[in-house]
Amino acid sequence: METRWLYRTSENLAELRDASKGVCVIPMGCVEKHGLHLPLGQDIIQASHLAWMASQLETVCVFPDYIFGDVPGKSPTMPLGSITLSLDLEIALLEELCESISRAGFKKIVVFNGHGGNKPWLSTFLRIMSAKKRDFVVVVIDIGLPAPHEMAKEIEKNGRNAIPELTEEDVDLILKYHEQDMKIGHACMGETAYMMGISPEHVHLDRLGIESGLSAHKTDYLLKAGILMSNAGWDIDYANAFSGDDPIGCNERIGKAALRMEAERVSKAFKVLKEDENLLRWLEEYQLGWND
Repeated sequence: METRWLYRTSENLAELRDASKGVCVIPMGCVEKHGLHLPLGQDIIQASHLAWMASQLETVCVFPDYIFGDVPGKSPTMPLGSITLSLDLEIALLEELCESISRAGFKKIVVFNGHGGNKPWLSTFLRIMSAKKRDFVVVVIDIGLPAPHEMAKEIEKNGRNAIPELTEEDVDLILKYHEQDMKIGHACMGETAYMMGISPEHVHLDRLGIESGLSAHKTDYLLKAGILMSNAGWDIDYANAFSGDDPIGCNERIGKAALRMEAERVSKAFKVLKEDENLLRWLEEYQLGWND
């Protein structure tokens, strides 16, 4: 079934709304540097692709991409190609989009977030939305990264053939990285795997090793003292916009497996939302007696 809002007509969008039981998903990411080996649009590309994949397993409406995730800072030293908007504008834009989606009859709106930097303001956004009287609910699902650790756990639990996309060599690689406690975070093995599965020609593994993805630990003394700073010091400790060990050996097979595993996980969450009868009722009860 065609689940993408943009590919529907005004006449048959209602068909998708009914099949989705009023659930509409907004893929969210950002545009920023992802090391030297991944594209600027990594986060929104993976969120958009996975939302669509999951919607093919459990029918929901997939709204056009929200690319304007939070990338802090507007200095000339920001990596070329990064897009930064004010946080106030990001919140206002998302709120207006949710209102538009609701007017089309979708009353359960999911923000499927592919960018870790969006988590703080999305939490604030949910609080803002709960403080105004509405006839729809908004929830957030954060993207997961199966490669390599979740994959390794699946293999350890169900055997070396548990992930059919992988060769014996792939399984060995995944288990080795898991045993070594490979660091993942940003432009890491997990994100590299997704892009390998989506568009391998846009992954430049030959650029690995030029810039480090390991922390510089410059802000550790503040965090150890319990001092909270902007973005938890990430921009300072990971000045290369890369967080993780080099994803050497990542390939398209690992990518396809990671996409499938994550799409299956997200589709189960979609199913829960479609069948849920409490969220909208709780919203109505919570707002009972409020003035318009």
